[in-house]
Amino acid sequence: MTSAARRVYLDHAATTPPDPDVVEAMRPWFEERWHNPSSIYVEAQRTQQALDEARATVAAWLGATPGEIVFTSGGSESNSLALRGALGAARGRRHLVTTSVEHHAVLDTAEQLEREGAELTIVGVDAEGRADPAEVEAAVRDDTALVSVMHANNEVGALNDIAEISRRVHARNPRTLVHTDAVQSAAHLGVHAGRLGVDLLTATAHKLYGPRGAGVLYQRAGSPVTPQILGGGQEEGRRAGTENTPAIVGLARAAAIAQARREDDLAHERALQQRLIEELPRRVPMIGVTGPRDLDERLPGNVSVVVAFVEGESILLALDLAGIAASSGSACTTGSVEPSHVLVAMGLPPELARGSLRFTLGRDNTDEDVDRLLEVLPGAVERLRARSPLPATEPPPDWRPWLDGAAR
Repeated sequence: MTSAARRVYLDHAATTPPDPDVVEAMRPWFEERWHNPSSIYVEAQRTQQALDEARATVAAWLGATPGEIVFTSGGSESNSLALRGALGAARGRRHLVTTSVEHHAVLDTAEQLEREGAELTIVGVDAEGRADPAEVEAAVRDDTALVSVMHANNEVGALNDIAEISRRVHARNPRTLVHTDAVQSAAHLGVHAGRLGVDLLTATAHKLYGPRGAGVLYQRAGSPVTPQILGGGQEEGRRAGTENTPAIVGLARAAAIAQARREDDLAHERALQQRLIEELPRRVPMIGVTGPRDLDERLPGNVSVVVAFVEGESILLALDLAGIAASSGSACTTGSVEPSHVLVAMGLPPELARGSLRFTLGRDNTDEDVDRLLEVLPGAVERLRARSPLPATEPPPDWRPWLDGAAR
C-alpha cells in the first residue's frame, strides 16, 4: 500500500513534474548565462547558440526542420498564433473549421474570431469523442482558411486520424491550412508533422516533464501565418519578444528525454491504464468509462469516467483529503459550474457529465498508486451518495448506456 506520507499524483494531463535532468539543463541559463541572445558580444552569442541547438532538437523531435519551429510561451499562445495567424494571412478567406471538443485555447479563440467577423463551422464528434474525417472534409469550403482538429483529446483521450483529415482537407481545398493541437499526443506518443500532413502543429514543454513557459508552433515551410506579437525580429519575425532561453533549453531537453524513453513510458502507462479501466467498473457501482475502450485509439495513461449521482468536484475533494490528486476534466476548467463541453458534445446527459473524473498517469506512477486509488475511491463515492438528496439506486434510462456498473 502507498505510504500515507506520499501524495499520489494522477493529473499528468494538467502538468507534469519537471525532470531533474531538465532542471539541471536549465540552471546555467538562469545563473551565469542569462544574456540576451539578440546582442552581439560573445556571451550573447553563446546564448543564441543554445537557442539554435534547442531548435534543432525540437525540430528532430517533431519531424521538422529548424526553420519550421517557432518558440512561444506555451500551448495556448501557439494555438492562438495558428488560428489568428492563418486567418490573417488568408487574404479575405474568413472561414474556420474546428470541432466541438477542442481545448478552450482553440474553441475560445475561434469563437472570438467569429465575433470579429470570421465564419465558424463546428463539427461534432462520435460517442467516444472522435471527429469523422469525412465530416471535417464536408465542412471545407472555397473560402476556408484553416481547419483545426486536435490530435488527442485532453479530457477523454480520444485520438483523431489527423493524417486522414489532412489528406481529405488538402484534396478538397489545397489553399486550406490544417492545424492540430498536439499538446497531449506529443508528450506521450510523439508526433511527426510530415507524416500527419499538417501545416501547423502545437506542442508545449510542461506536458512532457519540462517547464511551463515554453511552447512551440510547427509552421510548415510555405504556410503563411501573420505574426500576432510585434516589436522585434525574434523567431525570424514570426513572434517578437526576448526569448525565454532557460525554458526553451528545458523544452529541448525534455523532448530529447521523452524521445529516448518513449517505448518504456508507453508500456508503463498502458499497463497502469488498462488496470484502472478494467477495475474501476468492478469496484464502483454506476460508473462509466468515457472515451475509446480500444487503447490503440486512446491516449496512453488517460482514464476518464463519469460517476452517477455524485458531483465530480466532491469526489476530487475527498480524494485530495486522502492524498490523491486528480481532476474532473481539463485543468483549465476545473471549478466550472458547467458540465464538460467534451462530454456533452459526445452525447452524455449534462447531469451525468457533472460526475466526471479524469485520472492521467505518468512515468512516476506505480502499481501501488493504482491500488491506493482503487482502495479509496469506492468508499468516497459511497459516502457522498449516502448524503445525496437523490436516491442512488436506479439511474435514469438515458444514463444507462454510459454506465458500466448500472446493473449492480
